Amino acid sequence: MWFGVSTDDAYTFALGLLGWMLEGLDNDQRGQALAALRATVTAHATTNGVIYHSAAWLIRAQRT
Repeated sequence: MWFGVSTDDAYTFALGLLGWMLEGLDNDQRGQALAALRATVTAHATTNGVIYHSAAWLIRAQRT
């Protein structure tokens, strides 16, 4: 999955999608979560943007 051109873009994008998950955290917990997000976004930065390798399977069954 491509999350953005830069780490700042990817960080902002992820917070826009998942920022609700920080609700209810105290300031220390929120700071730790944001630091962890920044670290993982930075770790996945490439020359082509921030990319997380992922895969998905689509399985369909049909009764005959």
